[in-house]
Amino acid sequence: MGLFSRKSTKHQQQSNGNPSTNGDLNTPFAMKRANSNPAQNATIPAIPMPKAPDPNVDPVGYLRSIYAVRERSRLVLEKAKLNQLRHFTVDMSKFSDTANYVVAIIKRDFDDYSTIPPHGRWQHFDVGGRPRVDQLMATWPSSVDAQERTRRLMDLFLVSVLLDAGAGAKWQYKSKESGKMFKRSEGLAVASLEMFKTGLFSSNPDQPFQVDHGGLKKLTTEKMAKGLQVSPENPMDGLEGRTNLLIRLADALLNQEIFGPES
Repeated sequence: MGLFSRKSTKHQQQSNGNPSTNGDLNTPFAMKRANSNPAQNATIPAIPMPKAPDPNVDPVGYLRSIYAVRERSRLVLEKAKLNQLRHFTVDMSKFSDTANYVVAIIKRDFDDYSTIPPHGRWQHFDVGGRPRVDQLMATWPSSVDAQERTRRLMDLFLVSVLLDAGAGAKWQYKSKESGKMFKRSEGLAVASLEMFKTGLFSSNPDQPFQVDHGGLKKLTTEKMAKGLQVSPENPMDGLEGRTNLLIRLADALLNQEIFGPES
């Protein structure tokens, strides 16, 4: 469909150095025409929607609304229209074709749109119809209040999502609990959940169900390879990069103004 195109390395470097080049390495910015980038003059149709929750009155309701998503994604869209994205160009003249394609797929697979299931990390955790997150929470005593349960789940989901990138076609994970094999995002979800339950990301042996600076800082590629069952016979793409990402998160957690003193 051509809505997105990956920039070349040379293009990325030029864009990083001068974000106003509009993707053309040979023509000075002053000579650009207003319509030289197909994304600039394209528009997304406005769809009337109910008023958004007031973030000052109901911040949770606002963050869970489509408005919060659109507010943040619009920042990326505006960058795309100016060709200031580092890795991709966007051709908005292909927007209608892309939208029609997505609608056709939905109509092909679902007669009743209300039956379209949600899709996210929680569903990855529950692959095979097993409610793993609910089962995890059921192991916590009643003394663990709702706030602490939320903290633990946020820690789990954050680490799991950061680990979720293309693992490659060969990698798979055998669950230590069920013995079943899983691949791709579902495999990474189950693997990260089982690693979380062992306390791999926690520095407190008495509290394995957390992610903190000390736990992440002690990670190594070897420890991650063991937890993810990576071997020459079961290779994973980007293992070192995943590990380094979590180690960098450890340093970010030192910012107590954002993450609090318990991070």
